[in-house]
Amino acid sequence: MVKTEESVGRFFLRTKAVRFGDFVLKSGKRSNVFFDVGLICNGADMLKLGEYFADFMVRKGLCEGLDVIFGPAYKGINLAIATSIALSQRPGLIIPFAYNRKEKKDHAEGGRYVGYDISEAKRILIVDDVLTDGGSKYELIEAFSRHTEAEIAAVLVGVDRQEVDEKGRLHREKFEESTGIPVYSLTNKADVLRLKG
Repeated sequence: MVKTEESVGRFFLRTKAVRFGDFVLKSGKRSNVFFDVGLICNGADMLKLGEYFADFMVRKGLCEGLDVIFGPAYKGINLAIATSIALSQRPGLIIPFAYNRKEKKDHAEGGRYVGYDISEAKRILIVDDVLTDGGSKYELIEAFSRHTEAEIAAVLVGVDRQEVDEKGRLHREKFEESTGIPVYSLTNKADVLRLKG
């Protein structure tokens, strides 16, 4: 369990994982706020972030029947590892992690994936830093389809940026509808901006 009253939004603000300015996102859109969990780089804060993810998973029943926590390269890698460690502190919740390489490795053990063998998984939970337009998540699910028949139980992100398409529809809703995969977030852009004041 998370042993603090600090909210997830305040945690991101305190750790400077939220930056304010003028940014161009991967989607090509401009934004006055950028979420960068890569700036959370000490053990204590990383463990706390893992505990936030673990606590959410337990409360929502997302651990049931789960074979692996998958973190997409690069920022999802630390999240998957930290979440797996945090869960292991709870009785009966030893859930392995896995992650992908950006480029396939052709020497030594080879392959595109590291950690738990996803080809043996039946249920996978994806953890990642943010949801913007869902582009990288669509790509990951397409890649999974070539390596596993596992069910993607859910996508859990640290922050939902609450981005909308040209018709004003939330990308999270579009992703859920087109994939059938539920998306959860620890916090969202509006909550973080409200806490900033």
